[in-house]
Amino acid sequence: MSSCCEIPNQTNAPVNADCPVCKKSSRKVQRKTLEHLLKTEKVKLIQNIQYYFCAKPTCEVVYFSNQTAPYFTINDLKVKVFAKDKSDDVNVCYCFDWTRARIKEEIIETSKSTASLQIAKEIKDGNCDCEIKNPKGECCLGDVNSINAKGIPSGQ
Repeated sequence: MSSCCEIPNQTNAPVNADCPVCKKSSRKVQRKTLEHLLKTEKVKLIQNIQYYFCAKPTCEVVYFSNQTAPYFTINDLKVKVFAKDKSDDVNVCYCFDWTRARIKEEIIETSKSTASLQIAKEIKDGNCDCEIKNPKGECCLGDVNSINAKGIPSGQ
């Protein structure tokens, strides 16, 4: 039995491709991620090709292909994208509703965050849907740990 955070490589397409707008090397993402997170009117534009997730914060593109196809921007998604949105109400963990604000509040109240431990327990119990809930199409623990490691930025 595999973990929900072990996303299978389902195509023979290259693992990485460069975003057509910002040129950042980006990792591939499963079609079901796009189908779940794109606004209804955008889902019909998905083609039967490999898509990639652009994580560059300043680039509006979220999903693109290395083939001729339309790409999708932050405005085409039903959710905010953690990598591209610095607001406190954006999800860091899409499966268990951990936002930047929730993590920061816990750090203020207790001097630490339990987000990583709680998420890891849920993953172990098989309760996550990273491949369809997280715009990256993969586990959030790296992002959660980056928030925990940074703590609360000065001035906040």
